[in-house]
Amino acid sequence: MPLHIATLFELGPDDAGSIGGGVELHAYNLSKELARRGHKITYITGAIPDNEEKKQLEGIDIQRLDFCSLIRRTYDPQQLKFLRQLFFLTKAAIKSKTSKEWEDFDIFHGHIYSSGLAAYLLGKKRGAKIINTIHGSYYKHWKHLTKNRFVAGLYRSMERRLAPLLTKKCHYQIHTDYEFANLVRSWSKPKFHDKILTVLNGVDTKKFNSNVKPNEKLIDEKGPIIMTTRRLVVKNGVLFLIKAFKKIIEEFPTSKLIIIGDGPEKLTIQREVQNLNLESNIKLIGMLPNSAIPSYLSAADVVVVPSIVEASSISVLEAMAMRKPVVASDIPGIREISNYGKNCVLVPSMNPAEIANGTLEILQSNEKAEEIAKNGNEEILQHYSWEKKAEEIEQIYLRALEK
Repeated sequence: MPLHIATLFELGPDDAGSIGGGVELHAYNLSKELARRGHKITYITGAIPDNEEKKQLEGIDIQRLDFCSLIRRTYDPQQLKFLRQLFFLTKAAIKSKTSKEWEDFDIFHGHIYSSGLAAYLLGKKRGAKIINTIHGSYYKHWKHLTKNRFVAGLYRSMERRLAPLLTKKCHYQIHTDYEFANLVRSWSKPKFHDKILTVLNGVDTKKFNSNVKPNEKLIDEKGPIIMTTRRLVVKNGVLFLIKAFKKIIEEFPTSKLIIIGDGPEKLTIQREVQNLNLESNIKLIGMLPNSAIPSYLSAADVVVVPSIVEASSISVLEAMAMRKPVVASDIPGIREISNYGKNCVLVPSMNPAEIANGTLEILQSNEKAEEIAKNGNEEILQHYSWEKKAEEIEQIYLRALEK
């Protein structure tokens, strides 16, 4: 039975289909796959400067909301700003009371908190089913991510209140990791526990696969190529990888570290590269559209994901889909998709020495590298394609409609 589904998230693809971060990539890939399965999908997102209000991309109707031009002005593809969330929610609240648009939708599916609340307001008014996805949490890690104790406490308080509130208000709440799902379950009344579900992230195996040719810009690079595809924000731990790389080049002097991504930590990372005299070995590529990343990953000898906190890491899944050996932080969200170390070399987070040792373990053994890469690729094909993930979420929609 074809469904009419509204996907809500403040960030989305631009008119060319380029995407900045992991949550909108998840929402967009899910939307594409649901559209392929015959459902009508509208991706409701925030306005983007110099982009159309309405656009159709890959079978999805994109609708961009604005509020006195304020949503447009807060656009940043590298991070979701608080004011953008606030203005988006405000616009959704207004439309829930004044507009008859989207009256025929069966499902309103909001991602994270403010879009989850927006989905609730719009869906309740229209008698639709409401789904909320929480893409991991920084609840236990705010002290590492901000030096301001007041801000850390405020964010913890907001998560503590909003996650169980949305559990109560929505028909189902989906989590992309098990740890925070269990924590929210402990915060919620027992009668709501069955509404809290976990569906780990997926990866586009048509785009990310071992048949992709390496980017010609990297073909002539000498020495092993170590790569990370991360937004340059504190929680992604790229600074620890920079420090680890100092030890790696002692063993492999011609090795290169390729960093794909951009963000507020860029200047801090550049300073650390200069302080360690690694300018000739480290390249900061900047932000690339997701469609360009496979050709870069194809040239990598090892992919490192040094995060402090993650849900089911899309960067890890993409590297495994490319049949690349991965070194990643031993943290919830990565442990599960790595099959607890079978598909990745797991190392302690925020530990440059151990990140270096894990990377050297791969570089020093072709057999180990091939074993890890093979295991990871098989895991992806069996469990993490978007075809499989969309089917899991589609079943949740159908269960909600039966309520």
